[in-house]
Amino acid sequence: MTGPAPDSLQGLIDRARGRDEAAMEQLLSAHAQRLLESVRAELGERLRRRLESQDVMQQVYLDALRDIERFENRGDDAFFQWLRRIAINRICDADRRGFQAAKRRGEVRAADLGPDASMAGLIESIREPGARPSLGAGLGEEVALLERAMGQLSEEHRQVIELRYLRQLHVAETAARMERSERAVRSLCVRALIRLRELLGDAIAPR
Repeated sequence: MTGPAPDSLQGLIDRARGRDEAAMEQLLSAHAQRLLESVRAELGERLRRRLESQDVMQQVYLDALRDIERFENRGDDAFFQWLRRIAINRICDADRRGFQAAKRRGEVRAADLGPDASMAGLIESIREPGARPSLGAGLGEEVALLERAMGQLSEEHRQVIELRYLRQLHVAETAARMERSERAVRSLCVRALIRLRELLGDAIAPR
């Protein structure tokens, strides 16, 4: 699917910078299929075994909404290329964390975290890109903060977070449970993660 016409692109960007979620969703939807194909290609066979393309997409959307003021419109394809750079950064971060976890496997394993393992994964989804993985000291405190923040979410935001990130269901399974379309679930995930980030503030900032 092609992006919005050049004469409407800047208008959508201006609205998105004003935190207009409808404008941002229109911008992202216009590039969704092409970006998904790019993400799948960047992941390759090795990373696809442990990373969901749709999870990367959700992180890209979350980062794009947060950083939209940094985007510079330099041409018809500029917005897609900006999204693609965000996706590549996210994939590289995930690959780096996986490599570091493999090196630490004899010292700190996700299995050692018990019931906190899925919460740790959710924390890493919210944390700013490039932050140190929270598999060591401070995780317990971060989990407690996250649990309190979860209690302040709306019912639908809490449900989609629990299904997608804590129970780790696929988008299709989550959509079936919530009786929504997959597109609605992806959009709801982004909004829920944004709200969690707002509630947590600097509590899970890079250290």
